[in-house]
Amino acid sequence: MLDLIVRQANLNGALKDIAVQGESLVEIADHIKQPTRREVFADGRVVIPGFVDCHMHLDKCLLNERAPYVDGTGPEKGALTLQQKAQFTVDDITKRAESMIQRAIASGTLAIRTNVDVDASVGLKGIHALIALREKYRSLITIQVAAFAQEGVFADGETAELLEQALLAGADLLGGHTITKGEGEKHIDFILKLAMKYHVDVDFHLDESGQRQHYLLPYLIAQMKTLDLKGRVNGIHNCTLAALEPQSVKEALALMADQELNVTVAPTAISTRSLAPVKQLLNAGIRVGLGSDNIRDFFNPLGSGDIKQAALLLSYVHRFFTLSEQAAIWRMITTDGARILKLADYEIRVGAPANLTVLDALTPQTVIAYGAQPVLLVRSGQVILDRQER
Repeated sequence: MLDLIVRQANLNGALKDIAVQGESLVEIADHIKQPTRREVFADGRVVIPGFVDCHMHLDKCLLNERAPYVDGTGPEKGALTLQQKAQFTVDDITKRAESMIQRAIASGTLAIRTNVDVDASVGLKGIHALIALREKYRSLITIQVAAFAQEGVFADGETAELLEQALLAGADLLGGHTITKGEGEKHIDFILKLAMKYHVDVDFHLDESGQRQHYLLPYLIAQMKTLDLKGRVNGIHNCTLAALEPQSVKEALALMADQELNVTVAPTAISTRSLAPVKQLLNAGIRVGLGSDNIRDFFNPLGSGDIKQAALLLSYVHRFFTLSEQAAIWRMITTDGARILKLADYEIRVGAPANLTVLDALTPQTVIAYGAQPVLLVRSGQVILDRQER
């Protein structure tokens, strides 16, 4: 007897019954006749494995609950954050991050990549907290932890060693910031070589300021090619692309495509600078994902951990309005995001993990337009939410 059948779910435009046994999907058909312990009727609603949020800062989320937002410049906000980090404890980080993880799960998110600050002010507190949460919630959500040099690598005399300790402690990848503390090329070199030593991928907050003098993308690409890191780097923000003349953008896109540099866009950054030209990135064949980025802290006083909010914001800001454009937005928070995070078995097929998210909408477009929430969540074969009408 089957454990569960989800009937008449909208799977990529086709109505299918989906059967769950244990932790696996065991049958997908127009109609499944086998006996089952439980059945749920999706009634044509959209089903996906779950959403993918390619970029968060879970260790710094919800700071506004203890220190109200103060408007100011980027450096001023960074200074306020640094003051707070000195007061962090593992327990404090755990409580704030866990609250947001639970919200993300409830909104239908299946995977998050979070950059976690590592420096002299906070040490490895965030790493220890997020690794523990990664393991605690493993059956419900994939959490990838990037050890992130937010404050630079060399300024405090400790971060270089701490980053290595973070990887030894179990961090999944490294995170760099190409413009921080003026380290630039030296910063890029260190992060890439450390990633090679530990055979991990890299997130870079890349050209985040949007200013032409901070344009380090060509140098990063050149180093990726020299070190044979094709396809192993994710560039977050890439705001300076919006400040380049057309020929320079064309050249940059060619470099990015050649080395398979993935891109993550955080639409909330529009409050302080221009976003990367997402449509041009897509037209050049570059894979793009979306991230919630900062949530209710000094850099962003809003947000909820629901990546659908970022999808709606980008749809408005860059006018992703046609059906094909909305389909591109949908891929950013599902399949393309999953490819950026290199998620195994992110699909609904026989033999795949039994992760199902049935959303209260009949099309992907209405999911984004209405911010449709899950009516059914199945994670690792277990029903963790069921809002179906009885």
